[in-house]
Amino acid sequence: MKILLADDDADMLDVTAYALRREGFNIIVATDGAQALRRWRSDEPDLVLLDVGMPRMNGFEVCQQIRQTSQTPVIMLTAAGDEEHIVQGFIHGADDYVTKPFSPKQLAMRIRAILRRSTDVRVPEPVRELTVGDLTLDLEAHRVRKGDVWVQLTPIEFRILNILAANVGRVVSFSRLADHVWGYDGGDPAVLKTHISHVRSKLNLPRQGSGAIRVVHGAGYYLSDH
Repeated sequence: MKILLADDDADMLDVTAYALRREGFNIIVATDGAQALRRWRSDEPDLVLLDVGMPRMNGFEVCQQIRQTSQTPVIMLTAAGDEEHIVQGFIHGADDYVTKPFSPKQLAMRIRAILRRSTDVRVPEPVRELTVGDLTLDLEAHRVRKGDVWVQLTPIEFRILNILAANVGRVVSFSRLADHVWGYDGGDPAVLKTHISHVRSKLNLPRQGSGAIRVVHGAGYYLSDH
C-alpha cells in the first residue's frame, strides 16, 4: 500500500516515514506542495498525508488540486489545532485531520481505517520481521539471526541495527539515531560509535560491501546494500 507523505520539516518527515514503513506501508516523500502534487500524479499513491504549512503550495491547495480529478484519500497534518484550520481542511476535500505532535501508531490506525472504507485492496499489517542479506530481525522478540545462528544483542544495539536495516542504503543522521536509541536528541557520538562497534563485532559484519555499517562523517551512518 503506497502512501505519499509531504512535509517541509525534514526531521518530522524522516521520523514519520520511518514509523510508517515499520507499520508495513510503502512511503514516498515530498518536501513542498508542488513536489507533492507531481509525486501524486506520477506515483499514484493509495493515500496522501499533507502538511498544511508547506512552501510553494500549501496543503489545502494541494488537496484542492487532487480533488479536482480524484478521490484519493487525504489526511491533513498540522501543528494548528484550531477549528478554522480543521474546517478549511474538510472544505478543501480532506478525509481526516491529525494535529502535531501525533502518535505514529495512531496515525497508522487512521490510515488503515480510511483505506478500508475507500478500497477493497488488503491493508498491510505492521512489519514483524525485517531481512537484509543474511540478517533477519525479529521485531517483536527484539532478536537477530545471522544465517542460521541467533545472536544476542543488547536493547540499544538492536535498536541501532533496526533503524539502519529499515533504511538500508540510506544515511541515518546522528540526531535521528540518538532519538531512536535514547528517546532524545542528545546522545554522545562516542557512545553511539562504541555501540555500533559492538554490533559489527557480534554479527561479524564486513568492513566493506553489502552488510557493512558505514559512517558518513558529519552526516550519520548507513547499512550498505552493495
